[in-house]
Amino acid sequence: MTTSIGIIGVGEIASAIVGGLCALPDHPQFFLSPRNAQRAARLAEAHERIEVCDSNQDVVDRSELVVLSVLPGQVESVLAELEIPSERTVVSAVAGVSMDALTPLLPHRPSLVRVIPLPAVRERRGVTAMFPAEPAVEEIFDALGGTVAAADEAQFNTLSAVTATMSAHFAFVAGIAAWLEAQGWDRADAEHFVRGEFVGLATTLADPETPLPDLIHGHETPGGLNEMLRREWMGEDNQARLAQALDHVHDRVRGATTSE
Repeated sequence: MTTSIGIIGVGEIASAIVGGLCALPDHPQFFLSPRNAQRAARLAEAHERIEVCDSNQDVVDRSELVVLSVLPGQVESVLAELEIPSERTVVSAVAGVSMDALTPLLPHRPSLVRVIPLPAVRERRGVTAMFPAEPAVEEIFDALGGTVAAADEAQFNTLSAVTATMSAHFAFVAGIAAWLEAQGWDRADAEHFVRGEFVGLATTLADPETPLPDLIHGHETPGGLNEMLRREWMGEDNQARLAQALDHVHDRVRGATTSE
C-alpha cells in the first residue's frame, strides 16, 4: 500500500478516509493540510503517524499520493498555489469537477483519479466509485470497503447521481416513524422501533451474494403485508418518478461537470 498520503481539505469525508485507514495495523503516514486546523489536530491526537503540515505545498512535498477534498469553488485557487510534480498521484474527492476542469490546473501532469468516497469508509464498509482505475488508489479504497471503477467519466457521473439518494432514504424512514407518532406513539419509542427495523435490514443488505431482487421477495409472502405495501408504494408510477428524479440529478451532475 502507499506509504504516505497527503490530505488537502480535512473535511468530513477526508476525516472518514483517515479514520478508516488508521484502524488498520500498518496504515500509511498521513500529512494533513492546515485547512480546518481543529479537525486536523483532533485526528493527529487520535491516531499515530499523522502530522499537520505548515502549508498545502508541504503536504504535496512529503506525500506519495495527495487527496484533494476541498469545496468545488475552492479547487482553482488551491491548486493555483501548488507545484505538484508528475510523479505524484492526485486523488480528487471533489464533487462535480471533471477531469477536463482539473487537468489544466495540474501543469506537470501527475496521475489523476476521481473518487466518490461515502461516509461508511470510516467503518471500512463504503464502496468507493473511481475513474480511471488505478492500482494504488484501488488498493487504498479496497481496504475501506471496496471499489467500483467506471469505464469512463460519463459512467462515473451516474454513480455520482445515485449518491443523492441518501437523504431520501432517511426521509423514508423518518416518514414511517412520523406515521407511528400520528397513531399515538411517543416519538422516541416510534423512532427506536423503526431504527431497529432498518438497522437489521442493513445487515442483510451487506451480503453481496444475494441479488437485490431476491432480498425483496425474501422479505415478503404472496398476498402478505410487505407485498401489499411495496406494490402500493413502489408501483410502476412511483418507480418511474424515482427514475425521473435520478435523471434530473444526473442532468445537474453532467451540467456541473461540463461547465467547470
